[in-house]
Amino acid sequence: MEELAEGLLKATLRALGLLIRFLIWLTMELFFEITAWYVGWPICRALSLGNWPRQSIGEHELAAPLTRFTVSVVGILTLLGIVILLAKLTGSA
Repeated sequence: MEELAEGLLKATLRALGLLIRFLIWLTMELFFEITAWYVGWPICRALSLGNWPRQSIGEHELAAPLTRFTVSVVGILTLLGIVILLAKLTGSA
């Protein structure tokens, strides 16, 4: 009976671990791949005077991995800068 309970506990913990992994993956996919792209794309486009990235804003899946990464990093840094600026303006920082 004790082995059955131990097996059930292991299976439950394994399922919980898979669920947490899935939620982390979904968050990273949604935030980094999509939100950061949509924030970083217009900034990169403006800084390069319309030359880079070559893909339109809705075609992030077609962009090269380095392009996706760079545009997403620009988007994340922009969002972080906005948060810091708002924190300073409201007196929270």
